[in-house]
Order: sequence, then C-alpha cells, then structure tokens
Amino acid sequence: MYRFSKPALFILLFAFQYSTVALDFAKLRLDIINQESRLRSIEANRGYLSPELIEPLDTLVKLSLLANRLSDADVYIDRALQIVRLEEGLYNPKQYPFLKSAIEVEIDQGNWKDAKEKLNFLKWLVDKKYEGPALDRVSLLHWIVGTHMRGFYEDSEESEAEHLINATRISETAVMYSQANGLVEGLTYLDLLVTLSNSYMLEVEGIRGGGSTSYRIRRLGPSELNIFEKRSEAEEKRYSVGLEKLNMIRELSSKFFNNALEAKSMADLYIARWQDYFDRAEEHEFSISRARHGLIKVGYAPSEVDRLLNDLSILPAGNMLLTFSEVEAATAGAGD
Repeated sequence: MYRFSKPALFILLFAFQYSTVALDFAKLRLDIINQESRLRSIEANRGYLSPELIEPLDTLVKLSLLANRLSDADVYIDRALQIVRLEEGLYNPKQYPFLKSAIEVEIDQGNWKDAKEKLNFLKWLVDKKYEGPALDRVSLLHWIVGTHMRGFYEDSEESEAEHLINATRISETAVMYSQANGLVEGLTYLDLLVTLSNSYMLEVEGIRGGGSTSYRIRRLGPSELNIFEKRSEAEEKRYSVGLEKLNMIRELSSKFFNNALEAKSMADLYIARWQDYFDRAEEHEFSISRARHGLIKVGYAPSEVDRLLNDLSILPAGNMLLTFSEVEAATAGAGD
C-alpha cells in the first residue's frame, strides 16, 4: 500500500533532522574545539599559510555553519581562500566550496549585496575559468540557480526580476551543457529539467504580478530600446517551453524507476498541474485521466491518487514538483 504525502513527509524529515542537530550541539562544540586545536598545531609546525591548513579550515567552516557561528565561518573561509589562491592559483577549483560557503554566510546574514558580488565572481569562474569534470560543473550551475531562486524570495523586490532571469538562463545553459556532454542519463539531468520548469513558472508569476518585475522579464533586447513582449505572448512562450521540458521528464523518468508506467503517470500529474496553471482545461483533463488510469493500473488505490492530486495542488508556484532525487528518497521502501 502506498503511504506518502510528500509535503508532510518532508516537514517531518526536517523536524527530525533539526532535533538531532539540537541534541548533538554539545558534541558540535567539542568538535570545533578539537579542530581549532589541530589548526593551531599545524600553524606552529608548518606556518600560518601552510596548505595543510585547508582541510581543517574546511571542517571548521562546516562545523561553524552548523553551529550558526557565521562570523567564525567567515574568518575561516577568507583564510582558506587566501591559502588556496596562493598555493594553487587564482582560478583553482579548490576554492569553489569555500566561495559557496562565503555566499551562504552573506545570505544568512541578510547581506544580499555582498552575496551577489561573490555569486557573480563564482559564475565568472564557472563560465570562463572552470577546471574539472563536466558533471561537477553542472552541479555548480545547479547550485547557482538555486541561490538565485532563494534570492527571488529573500532579496529586495527590486531584485526579483534579476534573480528570475539569471535562474532561467543558467538553467537553460546547464541543460544544454548536459546534453552536449552526454550527461542525460542520470537523475541530475532530470532535476535540471525540473528546475528549469520551475523557473518558467516563476517568471510567469512575475509577469502576472505586474510592475517593474513584469517589464524586466518581458523586455526584448537592450534596456534602452524599451521593447517588450505582450503579456499573453510572454506567457504562451513559457507555457510551450515548460510543457516541452515536462514531456521530456515524462519520457526520461521511465528509464530511472522500476515501473515505467508509474513514472510516466506521476509525470502526467505534474503536466496536468502545469496545464491547469495556464487554464488549459481540455489538456488538463486528459493528463489527469491518463495519470489516474496509469496509477490505478500499477496498484494505487483511487483514494491515494486523490491524495497525490491534493498534495500537488497545494505546492506553491515556482515549486511545481519535488526534484526526482527527493521523490526517490521519499518513496524508497513504499509498498506495492
């Protein structure tokens, strides 16, 4: 029997994880003290800028973030970046995780101005000076997109369009880069398609919201030309490209899950939500019917299908569906 309400499940998982962290706070403090002692020992024997300090600094950054000691994390990050750049060069990929942590610290402190400056530098590195495997590059692009998505919700209203436009364009780049480098056979690629669909939906939310965000999203060409798409045309374009990506997800998802019909039927639910969002009643009803028929055929009770539809209906715009990695984790061990 299938027993999962995904939004509720993830709330429960988060609550459990939070309580576990709280219970381990004493151990966390002890770990920080031990790592600081190790750091001082290496300094005394190897010097203040020894490359051997990178590993304990990395550990201290992670521990400080877990303990919400953001100022300490910032100090450790700056020092690690200094050592990496001196020892490995200005563009070395060893700095990527420290830059990501630096951006997260700025965001957690509500300092989006500095966060965007550091994010722009990371984007430049990934675009112009990247060193490393193609899959790692895709993961970095995906992380950057997620940060812009967060910026849409947390940064100032004046920056909404900037974050949306960046999220969409970088998602499109990541998808094309994955295709060009033969990276379409894993869940990461499916998650990229999900993220891109969410980006299109958020852009439509921005268009419908009006104001400067709508104008900036609909702008065609340089700002000085003041040429804009009509709202209806802008929405129609995003409906079409988003539906295309969802249909790609539908076809590809069957390759990654044990039951191809179940995977396609689940994708049909998300396609139906997309069509409903754009008031495509006839297409919506067809997708719902196809999804319901498929899920019942593979063993879902009608009441479980209704629950899935209800869960899907309460997801906010821009969070149209969970990533396939999350779905796989949430449904692991579900009965059949």
